[in-house]
Amino acid sequence: MSLQRDPDLGRPVQLMFGAALAACLALSAWLAWRTAILEPYSDMFDWMARYYRLQADGDFGRYLWAPHNFHHLVWTFLVLDLDIRAFGGSGYLFLAVGVLCLAATAAMLAYVAASAAGPGLRLVGAGGAAALSAMGCHVLDASADINTTYVQALVFAVAAIVLAEGPNGRGMRIRLAASLACALAAGLGSAAGLAVWPALLFGALRRRDRAAALAVLAIGGAFALLYGVGESAPLNPAVGAIGLHRVIEAGGLILNYLGLPWVRGIPGAGGAIGLAILVASGAAVAFDARRPAAWPERAAAPLILFSLGTAAMVGVARTGVLAPDVAPMRYAVFLIPLHVGLWILALPYLRRAWERWPRSMARAVVAAAALMLVHQGVMAVYAVRTADTNLRVIADFRAGRRTPAMIPTIYSDPGAAQPLSDRMRREGLYQRELRPDPEIGQRTG
Repeated sequence: MSLQRDPDLGRPVQLMFGAALAACLALSAWLAWRTAILEPYSDMFDWMARYYRLQADGDFGRYLWAPHNFHHLVWTFLVLDLDIRAFGGSGYLFLAVGVLCLAATAAMLAYVAASAAGPGLRLVGAGGAAALSAMGCHVLDASADINTTYVQALVFAVAAIVLAEGPNGRGMRIRLAASLACALAAGLGSAAGLAVWPALLFGALRRRDRAAALAVLAIGGAFALLYGVGESAPLNPAVGAIGLHRVIEAGGLILNYLGLPWVRGIPGAGGAIGLAILVASGAAVAFDARRPAAWPERAAAPLILFSLGTAAMVGVARTGVLAPDVAPMRYAVFLIPLHVGLWILALPYLRRAWERWPRSMARAVVAAAALMLVHQGVMAVYAVRTADTNLRVIADFRAGRRTPAMIPTIYSDPGAAQPLSDRMRREGLYQRELRPDPEIGQRTG
């Protein structure tokens, strides 16, 4: 009887793939500096108004828990308070927290993917997951203060799933407790974190872990009810009577969301890309649920379901607020678990292909390394342009100019934000950047 040998990438292929991965991650690290925006704009003005109210009334519980557009941004307001108290309102703490959250997410998913790939292909498995997690467009959610809420929810949701679906053995109940704690923490980053509870329930039922399923139902249900405490407005005030037009609009928004981040580069194809992702995800979850699998593959389905849950939440909460064909790029980080989940489920098939056609697969890995570099380069260009555009508008606002671009970027009413901006300027809060203002060019208005 012959023993099956583990795949061998070979030194040249390892070096080429490793170098491409290192370059992609280095570019992400550079983008964290290059796209950083530390001055206040958009939601930051509302957050600062809340902080100043805390200074007046001292009600720290209300400061932390009162909803902001339905979200309970506990981690964000803790970071804001600490950043002002310990770092003089520099924004550095927001940047550090955002980068750490995205890096931790990439590391956890790379670990799961490496375990799924197995000996000989761990570098490919981990590298693919890391590259999907650290795309240049995703760095924008770590490098701008107002976007860090998304990665705060994301890192805890991924941690909850990885802990719950980890290898069987001793300490499973301790891991379950830690998983539930992380699931609670995900909702304190953003309401999107609530999507982790159905994903955890699916995983528990798939494992036939009745105790875990009951715990998820009880704790998740109670937390969802608690989340509504203090909410005085409907989840989506723009939604009136639910009719066929509204359902179609919600479906279009969901498909466009699922097509992120690539829909921005292929105008008009959002629905087709999103539909392909939806079909692939649904088929992968349905197929994976019917067969025994190792723990990394078991983790893939809840990861995918978490992302699908966030898509459903966007369809409910943002239909009528967002155009169906323009899902904001900042939401793309919530699709990282879906993309990596599909990658994890593909890895066993990649391993079998390697065993049959090692030379062809070696060439495919080299081609994938080149594609990874090109893709990250395109994403980096997008990230830099987006950050520079926003910083140009902020620089105009700082200089007292008023342009139409300020309404969607700075605040719905720039005049209402001006008193807060003046006070922050007097107190030296959030008045610095890591780099000079980009070239303004020709101004209008």
